[in-house]
Amino acid sequence: MKKYKLKSIYLKQNAKDPLQVKESDTQDLVVLRVGDHEVGTNNYHHFRVPVHATVDIRYEATDQKSIFRLIFQQDQRNLSIQYFTRDKDEHHYIDTPLNDELIQSKAFQRILQSINFSGKNHFSYLVNPVQRLKDQPF
Repeated sequence: MKKYKLKSIYLKQNAKDPLQVKESDTQDLVVLRVGDHEVGTNNYHHFRVPVHATVDIRYEATDQKSIFRLIFQQDQRNLSIQYFTRDKDEHHYIDTPLNDELIQSKAFQRILQSINFSGKNHFSYLVNPVQRLKDQPF
């Protein structure tokens, strides 16, 4: 089974200054919880993000051969998932289609189940409870 670790999180709040995200008293904030799984433990990281921000989360395989990119557009309640694999010859990552085997894998399911947005008006994109998966030993 491949293992993935949290690589980075980016926020884009507005078109004028996409690299700067400021907190203010008038801004609605939610708590973003993301996690990565190590042998026997889940590590969770918590971030305060504006409700109207676009959140870009990237997970990298521990062998550095693939990357998952999850983009949450808060305003539209959209979720976009991209998968990249490393091209040995070109030494860069190329966009690769998701397949059923990958989507149903334990590693991918753990990534999705570790992401949660909560705040004044609780919401989350992914509401599936942690459950036994096909590739999990009994």
